[in-house]
Amino acid sequence: MKMRLAALAALFTLAAALTACSGGTQSAPAPSSLPPQSESTAPDSEVGPASEPTDKTETETKGTGESISGYKSFAIHYEDGTETAIERGVEGLTYTLEGVKVFDSIEDAGVDMYGCTVDSEDILARPFVLAELKADYTAPAGGELEVIADANDLTPLLLTDKLEAGSEPAFPALGYFSLRPKEDDSKLDSQHQAYCYIIKDGESVTFQLGIFCDRALIDAKNLYLEVNAVPAPPDGGTVTGDTARRMFSLLAE
Repeated sequence: MKMRLAALAALFTLAAALTACSGGTQSAPAPSSLPPQSESTAPDSEVGPASEPTDKTETETKGTGESISGYKSFAIHYEDGTETAIERGVEGLTYTLEGVKVFDSIEDAGVDMYGCTVDSEDILARPFVLAELKADYTAPAGGELEVIADANDLTPLLLTDKLEAGSEPAFPALGYFSLRPKEDDSKLDSQHQAYCYIIKDGESVTFQLGIFCDRALIDAKNLYLEVNAVPAPPDGGTVTGDTARRMFSLLAE
């Protein structure tokens, strides 16, 4: 099971290490007593989406002021007849897109660079899209009253069918989280849980996610934020359950 989950994490395009723009290596604080969630790391700037929507894929697109559930469950069925049940996100969590701002660079955005987590400083010269989201949590019956949620469950992507012929823009990269845990946080690891935050039952938490992308995607309004992406089926296998793709259109008029 652990090996299968590790392989699944790779399908979700999570990088193995995290480098902060502010530099320096941080030591891990004491383990959290809250319900454990998967480690959060900044996605690799050159990795594409887990899967591309097809005619058979149900897709729901929302805009500013609209909401998407922060929880999804599905199962991966392998060619050998085995299967793995997967739960992504937090049951009872909902995300609402509050607003989006576009800047020529992260420097123009004036954000606190402590929240910037990228693999290479070269990416900092790209245009920077800052999305503000609100998370609301209502604990399900018998659920935890305080949980760790992972903003890395929201994945930036482009839609290839909206690209002009011959266009090959770099894939958008998530690289900034306004609520990155501080180095002295006793519950969250500022390095390995850089996109995690704590939310309580009945609470709303507002934060900003920063995305680096090519100007061509901005001009074409081809930038989305998918919530709890489902991986492509393994060779000879299938994925069943809640496989609908739910995403925010960040640049829709």
